[in-house]
Amino acid sequence: MIAPVTAELLRGVFPAEQIARTPLDRQSAILGHTASRAFLADIGIPVAEGVLFEIRDDLADGLTPLLSHRPAADFSEYEGAPADFGHWIHLGKAVYSDIALDGTTGIVYDINDEVRAIQPMHTDLSSMVYGMWLLEKRRADYAPQGLNEMLPVEETERIADEIQAELSGIDPLPFAGPGWWEGVVADIAGGMW
Repeated sequence: MIAPVTAELLRGVFPAEQIARTPLDRQSAILGHTASRAFLADIGIPVAEGVLFEIRDDLADGLTPLLSHRPAADFSEYEGAPADFGHWIHLGKAVYSDIALDGTTGIVYDINDEVRAIQPMHTDLSSMVYGMWLLEKRRADYAPQGLNEMLPVEETERIADEIQAELSGIDPLPFAGPGWWEGVVADIAGGMW
């Protein structure tokens, strides 16, 4: 795992009941990536609202193969589609997308229905969860409660740049090209939150 994510770090911004773990005995054989298995069992993924990801709320019960969520035919014309989805796990959704974990490599993918493309989103689960943690930790900066007017553009752009720089410093993959994270930081920079 490449990001400095611990259970304690997550509990600093998410209530314990909002962190889903998948015990080893409930992990499917399709997840062969050892580091991902350990991460899901020991640290987990936040299922909290408001972090732009809608992680499955049944992760504690076990892992859902992507192909039981959607048939492979759905992806036959998607740019970047692999030949075999047999080891992919459905983690949840993000805007216009399904989020899936390649159970062999540990790479997290964005399956974007709007542009009909499958793109690597994060090098591993720790990077994805770090991004979720970072968005929640910085929420008071880019979406302060009780503020009746928008933040100054310079301020929202600075915050967006800081979020991008911090996440890129850990994992350059989220910003390696046009993708989901590019839209998130653009929205923050534009004061959309």
